[in-house]
Amino acid sequence: MRRLILEISEKELLKFGLEMQPFQKIKSLDFLHILRQDPEEFAVISRVEFKDDSCKIEDLLAGGLLAEAQLLEQEKSRTYIAFLKGGPSLSSIIDALGIGGYLFLPLEIRGEKLTISFLGDTKQVGEFTKKITALGIRHRVVLLTEANFSPDSPLSKLTEKQRDVLIAAYKLGYYDLPRRINSQKLAEKLHIGSSTLGEHLRKAERRLLIHILAKA
Repeated sequence: MRRLILEISEKELLKFGLEMQPFQKIKSLDFLHILRQDPEEFAVISRVEFKDDSCKIEDLLAGGLLAEAQLLEQEKSRTYIAFLKGGPSLSSIIDALGIGGYLFLPLEIRGEKLTISFLGDTKQVGEFTKKITALGIRHRVVLLTEANFSPDSPLSKLTEKQRDVLIAAYKLGYYDLPRRINSQKLAEKLHIGSSTLGEHLRKAERRLLIHILAKA
């Protein structure tokens, strides 16, 4: 897996049909945890820093980009931890390009610029960059490197294929309750057989359990 981090300006985002309104009021917005991302919806835990004291989390609902903005914690003056949900998911951009891969952390807005982190294999990263360029989306490559996992991360215990399948299963809703995708559809998206999918998932889950229980 490779990791690509791009920086795109607000002006360029408009070419994707994405407006940063009502984010004009924020100084910065960091996506801390991605809870869900698909073409219909996204849900994240974010850190939001506003430009002045008069702004509130509810102000982010203006314009209809977000369906829900819930305050979880105030860290300090103008800075909040919030649950954000709804609107067109950024992952729909990748779906529209038809190349696979995933949006990953860091995802952040600072000033009038959006930083996007993309995770995929070498071919997917190359196609992602090529298609964005072909669409006329001007961007700056901040980082392009191998997606190495810390030795302490449970994901480091898996093979690359097991990681790919497990991450895809999670992102596409295979582990949601209720499931948003069944094993057959998941296998089709990954272009592998159902039995192969099941084998990869079982081996990945077993390795993760061994790693977790060994520390219990």
